[in-house]
Amino acid sequence: MDEHIAAAVRLRFPINAEAIVERASWDHIFFEICRDLAEAQTELDKWEASSDPLAARRCTEYRQLIAELAKEIEDALVKAKVVQLRHPPVRGSR
Repeated sequence: MDEHIAAAVRLRFPINAEAIVERASWDHIFFEICRDLAEAQTELDKWEASSDPLAARRCTEYRQLIAELAKEIEDALVKAKVVQLRHPPVRGSR
């Protein structure tokens, strides 16, 4: 994983960063979500430093996008931790 992307992941998810980096190494779609998060964070940083009249609006948009991407990452981690347990077959009573 690109260091820029890994840094964004560590910043947003300090506790789960290693699990995220590991999953991104084999899950291409998950990697793309992480990359999008890093790019959105970069753009947010630029807009926060901008004096452009649209800066406040763009910051709000990027914060929302980052929150949505972070939720996707969190959901993927939760799904990965879910273990399906199978109950033994129920035997008929006599």
